[in-house]
Formats: sequence, C-alpha cells, structure tokens
Amino acid sequence: MINQRSLLRWGLDFAPLLLLALLLVIFGGVDSRIVSVNNLNIIVLQATSVALLGLAMFWILLVGEIDLSAGNLVSFSAVTMGTLLSSGYGLVPSLAVGLFSCLFFGLINGLMVAILKLPSFIATLVTTLILQGATLMVAKTGTILVLNPLLRRFGAFTSAYILPPTVLFVIIIAALCWWLAKRTAFGLKTYAIGSSAERAVLAGISVRGQKVCVFLVSSVLVFFTATVVIARIPVVNPNVGGISLLLDAIAAAVIGGTSLFGGRGMVAGVICGALIISLLTAALRILGIDPSSLDLYKGLIIICILLLDQGLSLIRQKRKQAV
Repeated sequence: MINQRSLLRWGLDFAPLLLLALLLVIFGGVDSRIVSVNNLNIIVLQATSVALLGLAMFWILLVGEIDLSAGNLVSFSAVTMGTLLSSGYGLVPSLAVGLFSCLFFGLINGLMVAILKLPSFIATLVTTLILQGATLMVAKTGTILVLNPLLRRFGAFTSAYILPPTVLFVIIIAALCWWLAKRTAFGLKTYAIGSSAERAVLAGISVRGQKVCVFLVSSVLVFFTATVVIARIPVVNPNVGGISLLLDAIAAAVIGGTSLFGGRGMVAGVICGALIISLLTAALRILGIDPSSLDLYKGLIIICILLLDQGLSLIRQKRKQAV
C-alpha cells in the first residue's frame, strides 16, 4: 500500500513532465519531423516568452487572482522600448522606461485588487483597455524596427555556448522564482494567502501588502517577457504579445499544475507547460493545419489537457482527505 501511494504521489507531482514526454512520443510517431533536433531547438526557443509570462501568471494565480492585462502590458512595454531604441535612445534608458512602465501598471493593478477590493478580473480588464489605447498611441507608425546589436545577440537563435542566451536567461529566472517560492518568507506567505486568506490573516500576514508585492513581482516578469520578445523579433508592432500570448501563458501555468483558485503551483510545472504549448503549436503547423484554424485545434487540445489536470486535482484532494 505504501508503494502504491508513493507511486501515485510521484505520478501526480511529475504529471506535467510525463505529459510532455507522452506528447513527444505521440507526435514523434505521427511525424518524425516534429521531434527532429532542429525543430526541438525551435520549440524551446519559442517557449521562452510563454514561460516567462507563465511565471508571471504563476505568482498571480498563486494568491487566487487573475491578471488579464499582462499580455497587453507586454505589448505596451515592447512597443515603448522599441520606439525609444529606434529614436536613438540608448539600451539602458529604454529598458529602464520599459521596467518602470511595467512596475507602474503592476502597482495600479495591485492597489485596485488589494486596497480597493475590486475583483481582479474587472480591475485588470480596465487596465487592459487602457494599455490597448496607450500601445496604439505610442506605435504611431504601426511597425518599429529594433536593430540594437546587444539585443540582437541576446535574442540570437544560435550561440557559441551550450544554449542560446534567451534560454539560459529563462532558466536563471525560473531558478530564482523557485528559490523565491520555496525558500523565502515571501513565497511561504504567498502560498498561505492562496490556500486561505482568512488563516493567513490570523497568522499575522498582511494580505493586502503581500498581494501588492505579488503584482509587482509579476510585472517584473512581464518586463522580462517584453525584453525577450523585442530581442527575438527585430520588427515590433502593437500585435506583439496581447491576448494570444496571455492565454498561452495562463494555459502553461495551469497545465503545469498551478491552481486557478490559488495555493498550489510549481515553477518547474510552468516551464513544462510552456514547452507543451510550444510543442502543440509547432506540431500542428508541421502537420499542415490551416493557420486560421490553428488556435481552434490548439484550444481543443488544451481543453482536454485541462480536464485531465482537473481530474488529477480531484485525485490529489481525495489523497489528502484519506491521509
């Protein structure tokens, strides 16, 4: 019985990784091009922006909230930094403005949710509308050419090192997020609020202050996402990021085991979820799916995966009750 319980626990903890391996086997059997070395490299590179924004969503979901403005904040920050760079400003000032803009809107979202007690869905929806208009105002020319040599090297698809710079960057950020979540008081407080805000208050945790800090941490990760986006794509426009990237990021977090109701999630799971989303996108394209129907098929597959995740969540709950 002990061995069965240990095996079940191991399977639940590593479910995102097992799912990724299963999809690789299935798609590899359907078309070997999907699992070729070159295509796997592309999948990993394309997963970087989803992984970073997924980590931003990880923190927000962990406290039982949602941020609908993150995708548009990526667009606004990327367009703002791209405009400054194309106008002749240096890399450091441009990045500083991008970081400040993300922190500003992260603070606004945090204050509306934690202090004004607005539902995060409504608060961040309002911010989304503001960011959409602001992005269009900044990107007057529609498309912006970003040719900064440092950014181009950072976003290069090849590298003299073992991994491309953006992939190494994501690994470092993920490691820092893991450390923050599992080895600091900040992470423990975040998990506690997501599990039960009432109990967190009784334990002396400032729920309002912690939620504001979580939104600020998430906004920094949004800035990192925007930086990776403009490093990989030399031509920036208002359509960069947006709702498509946001939905992929939320799906990556949830597929990776992060609960939509707070209190549960793993950083490694988010990374696996991002790789799964990138794998699905690449596989459907290689299989010749009509680009206009790509989101439809990807959405249907993600729904099936989410249903599986909910089934695993029920198993987790029953296992805890049994113990």
